[in-house]
Amino acid sequence: MNDTAYQTELSRCNRCGACKTLCPTFLTTMNESMGARGRVALLGELEEDRLPPTKKLAEKIFSCMLCGACRNLCPTGINIPEVVYQGRTRLKDSFSRGFLLKTALKYAASRMDPAFKALRLIQKTGIIPYLPEVTSEPFKNGFQVYRQKKKTGRAAIFAGCSVNYFYPGLGRALSRILYARGYEVVVFKGELCCGAPLRSAGLTVEAVSIAKRNVEHFSRVRAEAIISMCPTCTTVIRDQYPLLAGDTISNIMDINEFLVKHDIVTGLEISPAVVTYHDPCHLNYGLGITDEPRRVLRGIKGVEFAEMRGARECCGFAGSFSLHFRGLSKDIGKRKMENIIDTGADTVVTSCPGCVMQLEDLERASNTGIKIKHIVEVIDEAMGSSVK
Repeated sequence: MNDTAYQTELSRCNRCGACKTLCPTFLTTMNESMGARGRVALLGELEEDRLPPTKKLAEKIFSCMLCGACRNLCPTGINIPEVVYQGRTRLKDSFSRGFLLKTALKYAASRMDPAFKALRLIQKTGIIPYLPEVTSEPFKNGFQVYRQKKKTGRAAIFAGCSVNYFYPGLGRALSRILYARGYEVVVFKGELCCGAPLRSAGLTVEAVSIAKRNVEHFSRVRAEAIISMCPTCTTVIRDQYPLLAGDTISNIMDINEFLVKHDIVTGLEISPAVVTYHDPCHLNYGLGITDEPRRVLRGIKGVEFAEMRGARECCGFAGSFSLHFRGLSKDIGKRKMENIIDTGADTVVTSCPGCVMQLEDLERASNTGIKIKHIVEVIDEAMGSSVK
């Protein structure tokens, strides 16, 4: 978005307030400047030089969760998340809380393995106690193709940073699922971060570079679908890569889309369990996927599905938001955990590794004993499949 387009977007706001009705930070704080309308107004004042780029202003803009809940509510069609991204680019040097992360991201963006090795060492000091342990064996530690003699098709996996470094078991589980259904599975070394953390930190130039390299990289993959288990990655690649790189990874597909489209879960069964489902924001608001995971879960014998109140409300993670605004993240998450507990479910399933991370942390704090699972884990368990 160039400067003219950005100014046009800001000027289109008629201050109706519709965007606030689903805004998690506004609904938690009831503070106008912590809602979508307030942030658009503040950025308009900044653009007109009626407000200086202060630390306080930057904190209001960087406290947006970029969940996308507001986007489809705006009657004038303002792309509010994109406006916030543009505002962060302008305010990145004023956001003092983000200095260390911004510096780390600049280094790590194209050096993922050494960066996460360093994070693994830092974790041992106990400075960052609420993150899952960084694995010593990333999922994408080499180029591999799991071949079939009589193949159903060929699928590649876009792991994303969370799966690659925090939850490699999800990557292995998806590989087993695909292989068990007759697919050749491509695990393609060389994938970079999707760029979401960079954009969130206001590092647009770096995000553009990453996007272009990923598009070029995955253009060489021969596969009918490139499957992602992280809806943030999928949303960024589908919606933002055309803006950032002028192109996208055309056959990127969310795991739930793939499961339903190719009827992967027919005839599956698990030990009886009461299961509820939490909708990740970027899967719901970004990709419009809500029915598919429920169809998958209800189709597994042994699942007693219990819909929770506020299933589509944010869990409070939102990437670096949960680091910079820890108290607010916890407040939003507490409401989510209460809704989960009220269902009486013994398992909560979601489709985002970031949400898994947040829900695990919330569960530890509440000590409920509720299991937290990515939908891939449930299917893998039901299949009982393996890849040698």
